[in-house]
Amino acid sequence: MQPSKERESSEDDPMDDLDDLLDDDLAGGEGDSDADAGAGGVATPESTAGSEAGSGDAGRIGASGRWFSAKAFGLALVTVAVGVFVGSLIPLIGGTVGTAGGVFLAAFLLGIVLSTRRYAETGVAGAAAGATSAVTSVLGVGFLPIGIDYLSQWGLPLVAVGGGVGLALALLGHYFGRDLRAGLSRDVEG
Repeated sequence: MQPSKERESSEDDPMDDLDDLLDDDLAGGEGDSDADAGAGGVATPESTAGSEAGSGDAGRIGASGRWFSAKAFGLALVTVAVGVFVGSLIPLIGGTVGTAGGVFLAAFLLGIVLSTRRYAETGVAGAAAGATSAVTSVLGVGFLPIGIDYLSQWGLPLVAVGGGVGLALALLGHYFGRDLRAGLSRDVEG
């Protein structure tokens, strides 16, 4: 038998802290109340927000998940679709520019309205809108067999670029909306 390799001191081992955090997270956020308290034993807004997100039966993914919520995704998808439709109706700049503006504006409004961060849901909805817009813009121009031939040759890169642009616009819009919401809700010191 080989001698075991025990550590001499585990007081300063950051992996122990990580293991404790993972165990606490997997247990549904029910850990020490001292871990949720800030300096002086008073719960900070950040710690209470984290404990509210982890409490109850809300999982990470699902109808009301912490990482991905189906309800928030449905709302984001509908909002982005309406934004794309309205953006494409703008005279003179409709089409691709109007669609991109619609994705950004819809994600911006979601960032203002929603009280929690929903970057994953908004990003996926924006990527879907961008990919769909890229494909429909190719099919809507010219003769349909030529568009189908173009899609058979360049469809995957076109979907990837359209989805990437939609994802980036949705994430930026949601970020700026959340930033404006935080600025509006903060007291002005004078």
